[in-house]
Amino acid sequence: MSNGNHKNGTSPTGDGRHVDDWLTNYLEYTSDQESPSLFHLWVGLSVLASALGRGVWVNRGYYTLYPNLYVVLIGASARVRKTSAIRIGYELFRDALPNHVLVSQKTTPEALISIFVEQYKERKISGGSIVSDELGVFLGGAGKSSDTIQLLTKWYDCPSHFEYHTMMRGKEVMNNVYCNLMAGTTPQWLKDSMPKHAVGGGFTSRVIFCYQTTPEHLEPWPELTPALVKLKCKLVKDLRIIAKVGGEYKVTEEAREWYSDWYTSVFRPERTPNVSLDGYFGRKHDTLLKLAMLFSVSKSNNKVVSEVEMRMALKALNQNEKYLLQTLQLIQMTEVGEESEKVFRVIERRGRIDHVSLMRQVSYCINARRLEEVIGDLMMCEKVEQVTDKGNRYYRVKSSKFNN
Repeated sequence: MSNGNHKNGTSPTGDGRHVDDWLTNYLEYTSDQESPSLFHLWVGLSVLASALGRGVWVNRGYYTLYPNLYVVLIGASARVRKTSAIRIGYELFRDALPNHVLVSQKTTPEALISIFVEQYKERKISGGSIVSDELGVFLGGAGKSSDTIQLLTKWYDCPSHFEYHTMMRGKEVMNNVYCNLMAGTTPQWLKDSMPKHAVGGGFTSRVIFCYQTTPEHLEPWPELTPALVKLKCKLVKDLRIIAKVGGEYKVTEEAREWYSDWYTSVFRPERTPNVSLDGYFGRKHDTLLKLAMLFSVSKSNNKVVSEVEMRMALKALNQNEKYLLQTLQLIQMTEVGEESEKVFRVIERRGRIDHVSLMRQVSYCINARRLEEVIGDLMMCEKVEQVTDKGNRYYRVKSSKFNN
């Protein structure tokens, strides 16, 4: 991994950069922090998307593709440090670009539109970035979130013109829309704040959900060494340079051939493992191009996407998709499903647990008769197996493929 040091403090590309690859060095900068590296990668990509804004694009013939992303980190509260991961990345962003709009607090759809419209007067872009430690708080809960979710869904494609009508303000007009979303949430908050109609083909199909259950390492005394402080300064300076990149991204002939082969031979959105994922996979080809732009600008100002960036984008998506089905199941989980998930997680954490101990751990929410039914369901699904030792019943996870 690069340490960002080059002769005379500039990158070998001659574009004034202080590090050779912003993302690689950002991952180095965050490597001693406890949040999973997958969180740091997606926060880093989101920061780059916020810095670029609507200034760069890929020509898709009948429409224009911009590099904005909707990224949501999911993990148990205080367990995987999702809030810390978001704050580290967007602290750099604020230091580099203090005049760019970041909306962090809960707000009404009307107020959000007003904030974005105001930007058009200064930057000729109606938009900015939404950065929220807790998505549920920003959306306002399932009963109040529908209007905001509808706006976010429509803004994802960055329309050149958007109108919104209200009783109090009449018609609000937005030109050159750009919206980037970076948020965190817990599985329970996600379930409670996401209306069912948003799952599948709506809002969730536009979101990259990054789900992690454990930190990669524990760091009781994290420290920003002098070297890391210097690296932070370089990352901030390069974000300012990246924010000035503008214009159409060109795709090399080799990259076009690779993408065409993948699109026609490998990309099969109709073969998703769950119907609720059809919308996400149906947009994966465009998401790949968004990421390819970001991986490219991470290294250079040349506005060229090569086969290397295409492959890096696909790898990032494939890696994250390992957890996608479980994420959608968390959103759609019924009361019965919640019971099964609670029992399974207890067994998973203990490795092996006897029946009496299991009953004690879940007795606050599941009675003895219901526990027998849940165990039976988990065994039928081959998620859990029962073993007998000296006349006592024990349970353990049967296969790691169910444990994300």
